Amino acid sequence: MDISRHSLIFGLSYALDIAGKNNLSHSKSVAYLTVKLAREMRMSEDESLAVYYAALLHDIGIGDEYILGIRYDTDIKKHCIIGEQILKKIPLPDEIPTMVLYHHEYYNGHGPFGLSGDTIPKGSQIICFASAFDDLFCKAAYFDKNLYLDICNWAEKNKPLFSEEIIDAFRRIIKREYVLFDYFNHETKYTLSDKIIVGDTVRYDYEDVKKIALCFADIIDQRSPFTYYHSTGIADLAKKAAGHLGYGDEVQEKMYIAGLLHDIGKLHVPADILHKNGKLEPDERFEINKHAYYTRKILEQVQGFDEIVELASNHHEKLDGTGYPYGKGAVHLSELERVMAICDVYQALTEDRPYRPKLPQEQVWGMIFQMAENMHLDMQLALKIKQAV
Repeated sequence: MDISRHSLIFGLSYALDIAGKNNLSHSKSVAYLTVKLAREMRMSEDESLAVYYAALLHDIGIGDEYILGIRYDTDIKKHCIIGEQILKKIPLPDEIPTMVLYHHEYYNGHGPFGLSGDTIPKGSQIICFASAFDDLFCKAAYFDKNLYLDICNWAEKNKPLFSEEIIDAFRRIIKREYVLFDYFNHETKYTLSDKIIVGDTVRYDYEDVKKIALCFADIIDQRSPFTYYHSTGIADLAKKAAGHLGYGDEVQEKMYIAGLLHDIGKLHVPADILHKNGKLEPDERFEINKHAYYTRKILEQVQGFDEIVELASNHHEKLDGTGYPYGKGAVHLSELERVMAICDVYQALTEDRPYRPKLPQEQVWGMIFQMAENMHLDMQLALKIKQAV
């Protein structure tokens, strides 16, 4: 496995924006502004690259209470700490977790950790400014002279919150009209940070990709207390099943990564639905079913993930074409995609859920074989996978 570091981080940052709901380009917009500011402040390209990645991932520790709008200082501090802890597990420059830890610290000392002035890492200061700007102006419908003046007034009014160096750099960059034209161009909003990508030749191998995928799997599964370890369980089973069927190491690795990320689209599902302790209503089921579509949309942004996209996002398709979200049917489902669907059903049935305890093996396989008889799953593969479990 050979994946561009930038492509992987850039693609998965979209999942964080999906989780936030209210602004589907937040991480990319913040990354765009941070790099513009970093370069204007004459930071080196290595420093600019680190700030760029920290900006893309600054909300990786975000929790459901933050998503739902309960933004108390304790919640802000919590998501900063969790973000730092997650990023320490990812193969990135050491300064990035620290930048994320302090990205809500204001220059005048008004922040969850009480840091002030230049005791705050410069990268954190820049992200704080860019994030505050985007939170306020991201939904502006039209950029005109009045909005430009509002932005200038905002920068002037908030001078105590940010360093003079950042305020001066911001004033200079917005005098170049294209910067705000790009920022407020809604046609290109979702690819905004493509315009400023700094050079990065680092490639990730399987072990690096696995570390990042494990972190995102943890984020996904922790959103619901009923599916903890669901993604890692499927990843283990999918890899084992592929090996049992005679596939080599590379395919097994792709199955493992796909298993870890197959539910990444659930970051788009409202938290109250994921947390529901009971049977879902039809409208709630409709929302849950969107997750496979968003899994595809997220993973499609990672160059080199073509096979992983199909393996991860087709786990709810059925052989008779009644699955979702595409209703693909047997002719369009590969053997490995069929394997992933079986693994997903098996893992779900062997986990405790709010409406039932985990089921015994005999009953689990009985249900899987019944689904195979109904042309939802592949019978021959189900029989073979049972031998691998």
